[in-house]
Amino acid sequence: MEPDDLRPADEEILDMLLHGRATKGALVDWTSYSRNTIYNRLEVLEAAGHVECIHEGTRLFELVDDPREQD
Repeated sequence: MEPDDLRPADEEILDMLLHGRATKGALVDWTSYSRNTIYNRLEVLEAAGHVECIHEGTRLFELVDDPREQD
């Protein structure tokens, strides 16, 4: 995923995860996006290897690689 491919929701998710781990529910609460948008964009970011679910039971995510920092 290239930086130009990021949607505004992706940017906000990445910004939140720069500060530490977060659950899907927390990301919904902390952003202006719907649950469906957050869930869908997390799937895209996870498939691209930028975020990782580190606890399946709570759907806790952490940032692996910020695509905005690529040269």
